[in-house]
Amino acid sequence: MTQLVLTAKNLLDRFYGCEYRAHFLVKGVFDYQIDNANKSLFIEIIGCPGVGKSTLIDYMEEKELIKGLICTKLWATRLQRNNKIASAYTSILDYKIMSLEDERVRSRYLRHAIIPRAMDKYIENNKNPTVLLIDEGLFHHFKYEISDNWEQNKFIFSKLMEKRILVHMIARPEIIAERILKRYRETGNLLPYYKNKQECEIIEYCRKAQEKRKKVIRKFKTRGVPVLTINAEDSSQENTKYIDDFVKKNGQ
Repeated sequence: MTQLVLTAKNLLDRFYGCEYRAHFLVKGVFDYQIDNANKSLFIEIIGCPGVGKSTLIDYMEEKELIKGLICTKLWATRLQRNNKIASAYTSILDYKIMSLEDERVRSRYLRHAIIPRAMDKYIENNKNPTVLLIDEGLFHHFKYEISDNWEQNKFIFSKLMEKRILVHMIARPEIIAERILKRYRETGNLLPYYKNKQECEIIEYCRKAQEKRKKVIRKFKTRGVPVLTINAEDSSQENTKYIDDFVKKNGQ
């Protein structure tokens, strides 16, 4: 694989006002994906906010198993034409926006689609197989729109998902709430839907969020999308190995 050049993530944030993480896999546990990959692949880390996605990704970065943020070529890729990708994302956004009345919320989801769409174009247009590890990608933002309208758009949605492996992180709601509050005490950061809630309320929110996510994930599994469920209470080392073994079995 050619040398990857890091982009100025802050520049993208200033333009779009959104957070996004994407990592190229490099030598290490995932070396087979670089040397032997015969197709491009997204590995999407998904789960309830606070479950430990960032902790797992930080571990992989610390062990130099993954590298990067977003390739500088992504900026140019965003402007390239790709009718298949454009059609898929247009359908997804149409379904999402029709359910929203607040113009600010609509604008936020339009921004959420910019980077995933550019990455799909990058993967589609890149001649060399590329493996990306993604936190909060297409599935995170638009899973319900894709699932609810799968039959009407079966061809384009299945093509969009066939390059994806979902890694679903779960934990006991009590553990997630404990981590959320610990991070809040240390950093002062708290997501809007956790604000002004007691610990018992956060626990109940996480329980319901996990159950809702499990239901839609089961639908994707029945449609042939590979899904690995890992317990965020296990060590990052163990979970990294689980991901490695699963991708070896299902991603090539």
